[in-house]
Amino acid sequence: MVHKTGTRYLRFLGPFIAVILVIAGASFGIRKVSAQSSSHKVVAYYFHTNTRCDTCRKIEAYSKEAIQEGFKTELQNGTMELRIVNYEEPENRHYIKDYKLVSKSLILVNVVDGKQTEWTNLKLVWTLVKNKEAFLNYVRGEVRDYLAKS
Repeated sequence: MVHKTGTRYLRFLGPFIAVILVIAGASFGIRKVSAQSSSHKVVAYYFHTNTRCDTCRKIEAYSKEAIQEGFKTELQNGTMELRIVNYEEPENRHYIKDYKLVSKSLILVNVVDGKQTEWTNLKLVWTLVKNKEAFLNYVRGEVRDYLAKS
């Protein structure tokens, strides 16, 4: 008899207990993490051709330094990637159209849930290549802005 009565109380109190747990969870900031939370990363592409001058090599080296030294954690945890790509290779020619490339370029791409949402050509790298510190600061500032767009 106790067993049946206990079961009746549980059936009666069950929904109320569930409501209390939900309210308590909300009060203490407990949230269910959705499996569909968005993922965000920034991809930096340095695009070059088969012909490479000293200035182009310097832009690549400074770009690598700016990103590898300035965003170690982000590179390690996958929220930042650096890719060096020869866009004259047949499998990479689509980038010419994708990013309207006319020359060697440093392109930042915002990727959310695996889809590109925007991109920027960092054109000032050509102007700043003679001032390494200004170059590094410019690239790092642009990357920080993109990382903040999550």
